[in-house]
Amino acid sequence: MSIRSGQLLWGLIGLFVLGCGPALAADAPTSNATLAELRLWFAIMVIAAIGLAGVFWRNGKGLFGLLAAAILLGGSARLWLTQPLWFPRLEISADPPENLIMLAILAAQAVLTGLVLLRPTGRTAARGLVSEAGFVRLFILMGLVAIFSLPATPYVAYGYHVAYGLQVGVGGALSLIQMVTIVAMFTIAGPDHMPRIPVGGLVLFATLASAVLAWAAFDRVPHVEDELAYLFQARTFAAGTFWSPAPPELAQPALEYYLLDVRGDKWLGVPAQGWAVVLSLGVLIGEPWVINPILTGVAVWLAHDIVRRAVSRERADMVALLMATSPWVLAVGATLMNHALMLVTILLAWWCLLRAGEAPARRAVLLAFVAGLALGWGFVTRPLDGLIVGGLTGLWLMRRLPGGVGQVLACGVGGILSGGAIFLFNSAITGDPFLTAQADYLSRLWPDTQNAFGFGENVGPPVQSWGALDIWVGHSPAEAVLNLINAIASLNLELLGWTFGSLVPIWIVFVWGKKLTGFDRAMLVVFAALVAVLFFYWFTGTFYLGPRYWHTALLPALVLSAAGIEAIHDRLPEQHRGRLYCVVLLLCAVSVVSFTSWRGVSKYDGYGGYTGDIRRQVEATDLGNALVFVSTEGDIGSALYLNDPFLPPDKPIFLRDMGPEQNIAIIAAFPGREVVYLTDTE
Repeated sequence: MSIRSGQLLWGLIGLFVLGCGPALAADAPTSNATLAELRLWFAIMVIAAIGLAGVFWRNGKGLFGLLAAAILLGGSARLWLTQPLWFPRLEISADPPENLIMLAILAAQAVLTGLVLLRPTGRTAARGLVSEAGFVRLFILMGLVAIFSLPATPYVAYGYHVAYGLQVGVGGALSLIQMVTIVAMFTIAGPDHMPRIPVGGLVLFATLASAVLAWAAFDRVPHVEDELAYLFQARTFAAGTFWSPAPPELAQPALEYYLLDVRGDKWLGVPAQGWAVVLSLGVLIGEPWVINPILTGVAVWLAHDIVRRAVSRERADMVALLMATSPWVLAVGATLMNHALMLVTILLAWWCLLRAGEAPARRAVLLAFVAGLALGWGFVTRPLDGLIVGGLTGLWLMRRLPGGVGQVLACGVGGILSGGAIFLFNSAITGDPFLTAQADYLSRLWPDTQNAFGFGENVGPPVQSWGALDIWVGHSPAEAVLNLINAIASLNLELLGWTFGSLVPIWIVFVWGKKLTGFDRAMLVVFAALVAVLFFYWFTGTFYLGPRYWHTALLPALVLSAAGIEAIHDRLPEQHRGRLYCVVLLLCAVSVVSFTSWRGVSKYDGYGGYTGDIRRQVEATDLGNALVFVSTEGDIGSALYLNDPFLPPDKPIFLRDMGPEQNIAIIAAFPGREVVYLTDTE
């Protein structure tokens, strides 16, 4: 990277501002953070960068410290310029004026990197690294980095094709700066030995970091309809029943909410019930939000031990580090969604089966039975994911495990016993063991279309009801490809939080032709199978928690990432290999400090109009058993989630304010209750 590269960057940015800034300026608000909150966040990043540089300076590695600070500060500047909601993209203009400061920081990073590489030792080392990598392979790698630096969906939906090309170009240029800065870190004096981090420390960190996010950013409230429905189910399960009595008919419109259904005299949440059963344990202790952070820590431990047994201790340590610091993992662990449980059921099953292969016969059968129970509960939690992973695991078990038919039968029996619960739930709720509550609900909500797999004009939600999340009528191969690009771009951003591209290590596996172990290939099959099946689904849920439908394949993604890092290690000269792991540790630390905090401040806090403001107002007021009519500019779910599903006579009932006439009828349906009107404005 030379000074001319910095000039080229400024030219690209100028073209970007002129070409696509106006086209996107009229879009909806782009952040949940105020400008003051963003300024405070960036000020903290500046302090962290100064501290990082100071640590290396005191140890006689000042230039390395400057480059490390540039990685942190440059990545944070790029995040400042990135629209965090819905479909991330770069937002570059002179308003606010801090944007110009961010561009100057990025230019300064390019200049600093260029100066380091212009030194004789820098030029020699850089040439060696590049020649070892191969120019063609580097060109392919940078093409992948640029193309998947952002999702294409909104640009296709609104016809901003030129703007998309400019975004790809500038995104690729900014990623190149970060990557070349990393290359420069190998050409100077720096740390060459990464301290070993005990897996217990990573488990504890992942648990606490998820808990902090849940408390501070997610505010311990649901942020999408699914979470509210899960919490509703969990509260009914904690009371020992599948549903609660239906509210009075006149009050039902004020309590109506997506994924909550009234079937005759039953009021229930309709998603698959496996997660809600586990979440009910949190309801019983009065803190449902703590369950997912605990599961996140368990997942890190299981992943480490699985990879240690299947590959090596070194690979396991890297996978655990990547998982414990992944913004995607930490964010999922801070929610009330079901993905963390699904991940744990799969990892537990694989862990048991790996241990069964090493255990005496009787113990091996018991472990296989527990694995089956775990896979079955995964099916009850997320049926499609459970079917795919359970099927692949069963095939592996029959082919690979040396324990014979006893273990296969034990695993199958366990799976049937726990997985069969879904048919019991279906029979109790819909009367048909093969008809889920959600399928029945959506068939009535979407009478002219269907929530199904495959292609056709009637696949998906009603026409134009989901905006840019479903831009074309029905589902088609073209939309499937667009959804796939969107999901890959989202994973590239969220998986590791490396602003130059989280998927770079995985691209390297394929671009450099890394030789994979048998376990690596098995993980690749799991990932590919899940992606292939979801190709035929009309929706890709990336707007809230990244590509959450792919979260079940998290371990395969991280195993392949660690394999990519090993591929880099194997191609590096001997003197640079210790430096590689130090740089990876630095990138993981920067991800936690910068990317995860940016997500918490600019996206998750108040996401979707859900906040804890109503809860705090309620906690400060004794409402008794009042009827509380809520009017809010946010999402009414911020109030409705506070309801006890049984609407007991000694607790308040929160309802959507339907206007004076309808409110009078609702009041009559709940005689003897005080009436309170609560207004919450954002």
